Amino acid sequence: MFKNTSYFWLALALIVVEIFILDQLSIAMWLRPMIFPLIIILLPMEWRTIWVLMVALVVGIVMDMSLGGAGLYTATLLPLAVVRSSVMYLTTRRGVEPGDQTPLLSRIAMRQMMIFVGAMLLIHHALFFSLEAMSVALLWQLVATIVMSTLLSLVIAWPIVRLFISKIVR
Repeated sequence: MFKNTSYFWLALALIVVEIFILDQLSIAMWLRPMIFPLIIILLPMEWRTIWVLMVALVVGIVMDMSLGGAGLYTATLLPLAVVRSSVMYLTTRRGVEPGDQTPLLSRIAMRQMMIFVGAMLLIHHALFFSLEAMSVALLWQLVATIVMSTLLSLVIAWPIVRLFISKIVR
């Protein structure tokens, strides 16, 4: 029960920070940090995909209603929930094995965790900005926005990931 409440508080904190702080920033045209995908990324890998999809749906609807995304946030979080375990295996060569008593996120090295979180944020940002632009007319600007926003999001998200993994999951 304690671990589920910690995930709830993490989700609530990330949504509040995203809506009231990060969405209000006007840093540059190519910089739009988004850390709310951490809600999906940091869910226990032991959860079945259907539960991760349900959480992604709820978070996407909350973000769409709060920020006027018209389904954009939901449309980018649901694929992220589907590919999460595959990206974990591709980036860390680890998966959930039957009989494991410790969470997978606490058993991988911090370097591998950074690669996993970076890959997931890159996938999310690529989906989000591609759907937002709905055009490849300015492909260089789209690629620059994806790369720069992903890097800024990773810089902001990394301390949150480290704190969450070290204090909550372990």
